Parts: sequence; structure tokens; C-alpha cells
Amino acid sequence: MDKYPLLEKMIDEAKSDIPLGVVYPLSVPALETVLDLIKRQLCTPILIGPQDLILELAAKEKLSLDGIEIVDTPNDPIIAAKKAVELVKEGKLAVLMKGSLHTEDLMGPIVKRDGLRTDRRTSHLFLFELEHYPKLLGISDCVVNIAPNASQKIQILKSSLEALNKLGIKDTKVAIIAATEVVNPGMQATIDAKEIVDTHAVSPIHPATIIEGPFGFDNAISAHSAKTKGIHSQVAGDPDLLLVPDLQVGNILYKSLVYMAGAECAGTILGAQVPIILTSRSDSVFSRVASAAMAILLAKQPQ
Repeated sequence: MDKYPLLEKMIDEAKSDIPLGVVYPLSVPALETVLDLIKRQLCTPILIGPQDLILELAAKEKLSLDGIEIVDTPNDPIIAAKKAVELVKEGKLAVLMKGSLHTEDLMGPIVKRDGLRTDRRTSHLFLFELEHYPKLLGISDCVVNIAPNASQKIQILKSSLEALNKLGIKDTKVAIIAATEVVNPGMQATIDAKEIVDTHAVSPIHPATIIEGPFGFDNAISAHSAKTKGIHSQVAGDPDLLLVPDLQVGNILYKSLVYMAGAECAGTILGAQVPIILTSRSDSVFSRVASAAMAILLAKQPQ
């Protein structure tokens, strides 16, 4: 029996031959991920980086890259990232995946004016599978936006909700989380939550979506906790998406779920011309593959 059946189902649904560019894959996990993507028939991976070094690493680790296209670049991660951006613009890549370069080296060329920017703010969406939660739980933004204001959070929500919709998650319930469920003038996250909820009531951020908040994490995720505190809510205990107040909270929450609660996750950068997979060096190969599946499913849908 699969340990993460919901993510496995997403991986199964993502089978395709779309071209996925792996930028500067000079680590063993990056190459293992490429081979797993091929084994699972998820895409056609194209490696972008110094060919000699990639082949040398593969030979040393006894990993066969036979039949895999390598776009040769000098041994400079930023040049590899710039080449990947060019290939996207030429229509040769539909998804990008970070190899073993630093995030800023990959994202720098992407977010430049002549890169892969759109009119939408760049943001990140995670999907978590937890043993004691009955469905995939989305959380944004744990990776990109450091301290977004209310209007930026609305953009993050729009991108996340559109992505969830494309992944088949409809009639979405959103919990905006803070340290408390009470609007406190001294706590900006609670003021932002109220502003977002009021905005959505007047002009829906996304159709068929319920957005409530602020919530404490406990009463967002537990209907019993919400009931105990006298909170009447359609979202409490059943959110599809948690909107976090800032990157610090999101980052700590995501690592807590993975390292303390045994969760596994998939994540994708949204808002660029193609979905982008930002893997961390500590991510499991399964998480990298699940992230690729998520990005591939989004890439298959029209923007």
C-alpha cells in the first residue's frame, strides 16, 4: 500500500511527454530524480548544464543517461539558467526544475524584465499529504514572498486558487491563518485577513470559493477546536488552502509538517510563463517527483 496515495494518484495522472528542463543538475539527487521521472513516464527531461561534468557525475554514480538530451553550457549556473529561459521562450520547454544551483541563481534570470515574468506576482504553492488529514492541504506562500501586504496576498490567493482548480480541487475552502482568530490592531496578519475576507465578499477573488479568517492554526485545521472557541465556520476543520501571514511562518510550518508530522509535499512556483519546481537539497526524490507531477499537470492546462 502506498504511503502517500493522494500524491501517488497525482503522479499517475501526470504522465506525459512534455519537455521539462532540469537546470544545472550536478548532484546525485537531481540525476536520480531525472531517472525517476523517466521511469514513471512523467515527461521528457532535458538537462541544461556543463555536459562533461554531468556525464562524469553520472558515470561515477553508475547512473545511465543514455537517450537523455543535454543542452551543453559553460560551468556557470547563471548561464545555465539564462539558457533555460531562452529555451522556454523558444517554446522548447514547458516546465523548469531547479537542479543543484542556488535558488537566486535560477530565479534571477526568470524574474528579470526580459525573463519569464507575467503580470501576475510570482508565488509558491505547496500541497501536503498528512496521515491525519483526509485530502491534500495547500499552503501558500512558504517560499517566495517574504512579507506580502494584503493586496499582494490577494494575488497569491488568485494564483493558488487557479492552480488548485486546474488540479481538480474545486469549491475551495481557504483559511487565512495568524496567531489568533481575533482581529487585533497590533497584529498586521489579522488586519490583512479581515481586509481579504471583506474584499472577497464584495468582489470574489475566485469563483465558488469560501475565504474565512483570521484563524489560529488550531481552529483552522480542527473543527473541534473551532467549536470549543465558539467559532461558527464553513472552513474550520476542512480547509483546502491555508494562507500564511509571511514567509517565516510558512517556512517553519512546512518544515514542521515534513520533519515532525511525517508529511510529504509537492510544490510549484506560480506566476511565471511556465511552472517552476524549486527543490531543496534536503527534499526526498519522491517529493521532487511529486512536485514535477504537480507542475506538469499545471503545464498541460492553458494559462
